[in-house]
Amino acid sequence: MSRSPAMTCWRRFRTQADASGLNVRRVLPAERVDPHFPADHPAAPARLRPGYRRAVLLGSGGRTFWDAFQSQAPGGRDAHPLDRYTVRMVEALAGTLREADAGLVTAYPFAHARQIVPFRGLTRGLPEQQMLPFGVALDARYGPWFAWRAVLLTTLELPPEGLDAVSQCAACPAPCVTACPAGAVHKAGFELAACTAFRIAAPTCRETCLSRLACPVAPDQRYGPAQMAFHYRASLASILVPRGVP
Repeated sequence: MSRSPAMTCWRRFRTQADASGLNVRRVLPAERVDPHFPADHPAAPARLRPGYRRAVLLGSGGRTFWDAFQSQAPGGRDAHPLDRYTVRMVEALAGTLREADAGLVTAYPFAHARQIVPFRGLTRGLPEQQMLPFGVALDARYGPWFAWRAVLLTTLELPPEGLDAVSQCAACPAPCVTACPAGAVHKAGFELAACTAFRIAAPTCRETCLSRLACPVAPDQRYGPAQMAFHYRASLASILVPRGVP
């Protein structure tokens, strides 16, 4: 199989993805894939091409993807420039795999005009240990300096990857807990409501996360100040806009 045209496309895809700053972090077998469509959803599972075998989860770890985005970011008033850039890059990469699987489907963790698979809840059974006390997923290589960008559903029988639990919290003294000025971070879990209330009321965490910065895992992958500010301004806007706060 390693010499098949499909695997040749897969190797090219991975090389291109790595160069762009997108990282293959999971290749899940079909039994681990669950789209979770409501029964009346217009794109219910029956509308998906039958026979897909793998879900390839792409993320961006560290600063490479951000640096590439910054070098190509268009001007203008696009409210979600990183999302648009992500789609452009992922669809270009998907073209490589579509040479072997013309019906390959892409989905994103943000709204997209051609979305036919809900990203959130797509997979079941990923280990709970991968969630850090401050509500961010832990990546084996990038620690908390990582974000999911896309998933590709394919009929290709790709080798599964990334199915094992990743836990570096059990023996950690948890500096993230004491670093949180809102008292929202605990080893037992993350209090989103407390975090949200503090971010609205005080300027301390509007463009950063002190708990995330305190995490000792993969410090060499830590986002720079501009990248942190971009993401946390966006997350704050997602909190304020529904409340009618400009």
